[in-house]
Amino acid sequence: MKKLILVRHAERPEIKDNEVGLDVLLTEQGKQDTQLFARRLQGNIVSIKTSSIGRCVQTAEIIAAETGYSLDEIKHCKLLGNPGFIIASGSLAWKQWQEKGHSAVNEHLLSATQSLPGFVDFTEALNTFTQAIIDAFQASPNGTHIWVTHDTMLATLASRTSKVPLSLSEWPNFLGYVIVTLDEQGELAFEYHQ
Repeated sequence: MKKLILVRHAERPEIKDNEVGLDVLLTEQGKQDTQLFARRLQGNIVSIKTSSIGRCVQTAEIIAAETGYSLDEIKHCKLLGNPGFIIASGSLAWKQWQEKGHSAVNEHLLSATQSLPGFVDFTEALNTFTQAIIDAFQASPNGTHIWVTHDTMLATLASRTSKVPLSLSEWPNFLGYVIVTLDEQGELAFEYHQ
């Protein structure tokens, strides 16, 4: 069986308002939580991809170390962050968060039909990302792919692949994840775990 787990990075310190926090790394608790998360993974790990942002890289490296996956084989992927599959322009997208506030932009990502300036059209973004998943499945043996990302990428995917859009109260926690599999009809199936 082929499966992909798209997981948010582990715990990091709070990021101050109006700061992007690209250099904010995992807390000690986040590192320990990632070790526990990785120990619960079952089956053969066939790929690990990550956003290039440090806290995602740390999460990916801990998962690799705990599962015996080679650190040298971890791939950085722009679809997962920096900028991410929903971001067309990081500076324009960040301007939206600064001007409208995090809650308003995050709510928009969960359920709006029109994208804001700096963001990719939602249908296009979802198609691009799901095609990347399909391509990974087609190019790999049976096993589990682990892709480490950020809350905005995970929340957008989870909301837009569920029957009912998520609410802000369902925003992903640290190490929240989506399991993606192929169903009997050859369609991707998504299962969100907050």
